[in-house]
Amino acid sequence: MSTEYIASLYYARMKFALYVSIPIWFICLFSELFSIIVFLSLKTFRRSSCAFYLLIMSVFNLIRLVFSTSLVTISMAFTINWTSAIVFYCQIRNLIVATCVISAVTMLCLAIIDQYFATCTRPRWQKWSNIKIAYRLTIIISTIWTANGVLYMIYLRQMSPINTAVCIPVDPIFLQYHVYGYFLTLSNLFPLIAVIFGILSYRNARTLTTRTHPLVRRELDKQLTVMVLVEITVYVCTYLPYSITSGFLQLNTNRDPVTLAQLNLINAVTLTINILTNGSSFYTYICVSQRFRRQAKYVLCDICMNRFRQNRIEPDQVTNEIFLGNML
Repeated sequence: MSTEYIASLYYARMKFALYVSIPIWFICLFSELFSIIVFLSLKTFRRSSCAFYLLIMSVFNLIRLVFSTSLVTISMAFTINWTSAIVFYCQIRNLIVATCVISAVTMLCLAIIDQYFATCTRPRWQKWSNIKIAYRLTIIISTIWTANGVLYMIYLRQMSPINTAVCIPVDPIFLQYHVYGYFLTLSNLFPLIAVIFGILSYRNARTLTTRTHPLVRRELDKQLTVMVLVEITVYVCTYLPYSITSGFLQLNTNRDPVTLAQLNLINAVTLTINILTNGSSFYTYICVSQRFRRQAKYVLCDICMNRFRQNRIEPDQVTNEIFLGNML
């Protein structure tokens, strides 16, 4: 009876990953691609420090989706052991995950803090909302979290019994840091800070209409404030189940086959929810901001389609010119 039950749990996990996790991964992949395209295409966003933070966040999310999440979802759906297929798989994946996850949430936190400074009434604080400061902070933060990722590349080398696409720490001291320092502290501290500054930014944004700022600047500040506030809400709701489950799995010492099969299924569900943490930005923005919907439509439909049509027309024109030249 227990053997059939275990087999049914693994079968349910495999089908869940195949029909739910992989489609969600594709949807999230396009989400981050579209966000990057929109932020890079419009001068309004290229000049905004908050939009720059959101752009870098999408870049980190995209890197994680392509080089880490894809392998995990495929491993769950088709029971592939990547360690035997890819040399140094554990080290490479841990470097990517540890760097991109914490860097992305830090960028989101900086974006909401930037909006707090941008919507402040004091000019001295408004100066901190600056694109040059954003460039410098991004370089510093990326360097720090990459160094943190190197530690994960060194100490996480053992395959997890729960998921063959995930590696666990071999050093007990680093395991304590991984669970209590990374999962339960850092990964939840930055969202908490972002929520606090998000509430303060929302309060400031409500008074923007009474200030003497240019109309375009006021509308942009209100738009970005709503976007980052809802984005951090989505992040907290989608990351919290995965954070709790992952912390429990790292500390779990029970190797009972039934328990492991149950944890495998739970891990698949929470991991799929966690994909939305790093891949729902574009859909969040278009749902909460009418202005962003117009901007996205303009970029994706007007600019991109026009360029595509030009690329299709120009080769024909070149061919005709060569043909006419040969005739002459």
